[in-house]
Amino acid sequence: MAEQHKPQYKPSYRNVPIKKTEERDNIVVVVAIDFGTTFSGFAYAHITEKDLSKVVTNDAWPGSQYGFKTHTVLQYDDEQQVFEWGEPALMKEPEPRRKKDKRSKEKRPTAQSDPIELFKLHLSVLKEEDKPALPDGMTYRMVITDYLRELRKLIKETLIRRWPDVQFPEQVRLIMSLPAEWGPGTPGILRECAYMAGLIADRHTDQLDFTTEPEAAALYCIEIQKQYKIQPGETYLVVDCGGGTVDLTARKLLSDNKLDEATVRTGDLCGSTFVDREFLNFLGDVLGHDSIEKLKTKHYRQMQYLVHRVFCPRIKFPFSGKQEDFRLVELDIERECAVLKDYVTGEARRRAEQDDWLIEIDFESVKKMFDPVIDRIIGLIEHQLRSLNTRCSAMFLVGGFSESKYLVNRVKQTFDARVPTIAVPRSPIAAVVRGAVWYGLNVDYINGRMLKWTFGIEIKPIFDPKKDPRDKRRDDNRIYKFDKIVERDTLVKINKPFPRTYYPVKTDQTKLVFRIFYTDKKDAKYPDEPGMKLLGELEVTAEDTENGLNRPVEFSLRFGNMEVKASARNKKTNKVYKTSFNLVV
Repeated sequence: MAEQHKPQYKPSYRNVPIKKTEERDNIVVVVAIDFGTTFSGFAYAHITEKDLSKVVTNDAWPGSQYGFKTHTVLQYDDEQQVFEWGEPALMKEPEPRRKKDKRSKEKRPTAQSDPIELFKLHLSVLKEEDKPALPDGMTYRMVITDYLRELRKLIKETLIRRWPDVQFPEQVRLIMSLPAEWGPGTPGILRECAYMAGLIADRHTDQLDFTTEPEAAALYCIEIQKQYKIQPGETYLVVDCGGGTVDLTARKLLSDNKLDEATVRTGDLCGSTFVDREFLNFLGDVLGHDSIEKLKTKHYRQMQYLVHRVFCPRIKFPFSGKQEDFRLVELDIERECAVLKDYVTGEARRRAEQDDWLIEIDFESVKKMFDPVIDRIIGLIEHQLRSLNTRCSAMFLVGGFSESKYLVNRVKQTFDARVPTIAVPRSPIAAVVRGAVWYGLNVDYINGRMLKWTFGIEIKPIFDPKKDPRDKRRDDNRIYKFDKIVERDTLVKINKPFPRTYYPVKTDQTKLVFRIFYTDKKDAKYPDEPGMKLLGELEVTAEDTENGLNRPVEFSLRFGNMEVKASARNKKTNKVYKTSFNLVV
């Protein structure tokens, strides 16, 4: 055990202990938010609900034609106040140039030229240079908070319309879902943003809980699996294909209808919006990539209109990957996005004018837009199936992208011989948010989970010149080492303790500090090596120094649904010290 000392390594994020109270006794409604990279939604149910089919998914959004979700997009005015959110913030229908807006001279707030989207990626493991730009003076936490605040207004209105006497947020249990592969600090950041947005009344409340997106999808599928006659002991794979991310989880069904995690959750950025990118690349090949970049820079909302109101309904959604189902598409640039003509030059312009600004999009061109994205998804599925040490009885495709006939056909063609059942449940776009509500109603469904990190604490043993690097030797002839408590890829039961006994390093030591670290490595040795991150600290007092070094303290880690719990017991006094940290485990 290390003596108390000034921390050498900064934590990657600020961990906040979670306050456990009797708040849950006051809950009336469970609300789940699926805060997505490209689309977001929410669902809800009364706390007494026992039927998954009675979970209500919101389908009414400001200015939106979408059903269960709206775009994760904001647009600010010139004073950095939210001007519009959701779909109205993203798209703008082309206007006839001959008409002028008679209201243009009126004094009113003006929107910034570009909507802000994909800001959730600031929580991801992407390199900083690959994350989307934000307006000057704004941080990603501010933008996330603003979006959650708009969601909060709609959620509150919706709940009060359904239950006029409900007190918001005091009588609401809130569940937020997270991608499987994102950073361990995500829950803590979202907790702070949710508090600032007014979704919770106390930063430390346990009325806010988290689950991963694939876990929520797996819970949604635990009900539908009955129709496919999956038996206890069998394993099924859930592939959540969203707009930005694709997340996978393999679950083993237990005899009591609970779930164990069969493999470590995996995921990648290969959702349906990457097909949209390929469409824009195709247009760039025809009209010049510089013209598409200028359209994006100067008329971003019209570009989004072209994608979401033209490409998606006419080409992307109907595409099955079968030649006999396909009809040649003629894209009329003059009608659908006339402003793009201003930026097309040279030979590309000459050809476009010769073709009356009509672009033919054939079967092979559309197939090439899908294939790179679907190939990555198939690779993720292949990796999960190889990681299983047992037969996979069924595969469920959920998420908005799973409504793509071509994606489903490719998956079935590739894995039909190895997985007996491959199915898309009803309303797959709502699987995560409905499953998250079900999680809030039935938190005991999750029996165990597969750890994606190795956990341990910093210890300070005597330096061994035969084994230890000389540059790590301290002035007191000791060395800081990482003592592994539990290794990644271990299936742990929820709240099962992993105890270890430690002793002080000095006879007169009165405070003992347990510094908890995590890493994605299995064989880490030192707390300062690359990839090692500080989770938090737990301080134990040991004022009675009579027994010198013989003062054992039992330290233990437990892994909850979405948090790590640390406790320590002074074996001499039996005094117990506890804390917990939000963490994607």
